Amino acid sequence: MKINILLDKLINKEDLIIQTNPVNSEVAESLKKHLENGLKITVINATNDRKIQVNINSILAFQSEGHMCCVKMKSGELYLINKRLKELENLDEKYFVKINNATIININEIKEFSSVSNARLEVFLSDKSSYFVNRHYVKIIKERLAC
Repeated sequence: MKINILLDKLINKEDLIIQTNPVNSEVAESLKKHLENGLKITVINATNDRKIQVNINSILAFQSEGHMCCVKMKSGELYLINKRLKELENLDEKYFVKINNATIININEIKEFSSVSNARLEVFLSDKSSYFVNRHYVKIIKERLAC
């Protein structure tokens, strides 16, 4: 099977078009399912110490907790991840952005924001939680939100 990638600025950045012969429909469906499921990350359930995999799309925020991070899910659940915040900074830029030295948030979950003292921002996420953006990260947030 030959794979060609064509880049076209006229296509919406959220779209990915797969063209194939009907003979390859199973391969195309498998690829579509894989891409839609997205990346998964292994987290630890602190109540029973079990490891589970969660879709990165369902994560709201990571907060530093010493040598580990707390993972806040859209569903309200809290998990732990055995990584430092520094290691999580390389997660998909499409979803995550660092807002201060202790927090990385899912940028797609920002519902509103407002300016506060000392050139900082307060961002409100879809679960109505709020976080403060350090003044060093304000420019990055505004650029990512295209303000």
